[in-house]
Amino acid sequence: MNKTVTLNRLKGKEKINILFRKGSIHQTKHLLIKVLEANKKDNKLYAGVSVPKRNFKRAVDRNRIKRQLRIALKAVEKTIPFNGSCMLIFNGRKSPTTHELINELKNVFENHS
Repeated sequence: MNKTVTLNRLKGKEKINILFRKGSIHQTKHLLIKVLEANKKDNKLYAGVSVPKRNFKRAVDRNRIKRQLRIALKAVEKTIPFNGSCMLIFNGRKSPTTHELINELKNVFENHS
């Protein structure tokens, strides 16, 4: 893709609520991705990451997976085919490798376009 997308953190209760109410769902083996596309002239992507406490009791494990998700998102930033907001939710039961997460995100964003 030739467009440049600026990656920003998804912040604010209002934006997150709108994303979960109106956004579409894309699911892979370990990830659930909520996407809400914005207008075409805005070149910003707001992204958030989440790991449920139900699957990983220790905060150390959740924080590690969140870091891996942010790294994976940065790695596929150039191939993201939309602008707007997205939330990545890791719903696997065991800790993934960063390489697995990058591959899953690439596959999801390729199928999304």
